[in-house]
Amino acid sequence: MKKLFTLLSILLSVTASAQSMREVLPSMPDTICRLLTRNNMLDFPDYLDTQMKAEVRNRLSGNSEMKTLTDDYTLIQVSESSTLQFKLLPTSKSKLILAAYTYFLNDSIADSQLSIYDISWKQLPTEKYLKLVPQPNTTVQAILSSSTTDLQLRTAKPFQISLVSDQPAPAAAPTTATWHWNGKVFKNK
Repeated sequence: MKKLFTLLSILLSVTASAQSMREVLPSMPDTICRLLTRNNMLDFPDYLDTQMKAEVRNRLSGNSEMKTLTDDYTLIQVSESSTLQFKLLPTSKSKLILAAYTYFLNDSIADSQLSIYDISWKQLPTEKYLKLVPQPNTTVQAILSSSTTDLQLRTAKPFQISLVSDQPAPAAAPTTATWHWNGKVFKNK
């Protein structure tokens, strides 16, 4: 009986960790991206499988397109001015889902909202896995990698206000920091 229980435990843990992005996306709750429906999330991979453009009509009758889908990463162009990226992060027990919803204000200014979920889409406290210090008047664009578990954060201060003159101060050049997933948390490289 004990051997059977051990075997079942091993099989369940292997099954849970074997989930791919293709298996996880259809169970994504609508609350994570209100523009996309469950049917949209089911249609995207089917279009890619048939070598078609993975484009669907979203809830606002606009077009949304899945640009990339791998075993552990996806990039969706939700609208002309927003993208949604997901990355599966391996842990010792299962996987986590890192989500980055990015809004593009123009060609050079973008701001991302980062969220972390367990494999059943229960939201977890992001600060437990990624320690960021908020900066005033700063935008942070998250860039997830399709080939590694690294996270790039591009920080910009596009709205510099001068206290000396009525003219805006020139914006500082953006900086990029790379954060590496170590299986438990993101560490700044």
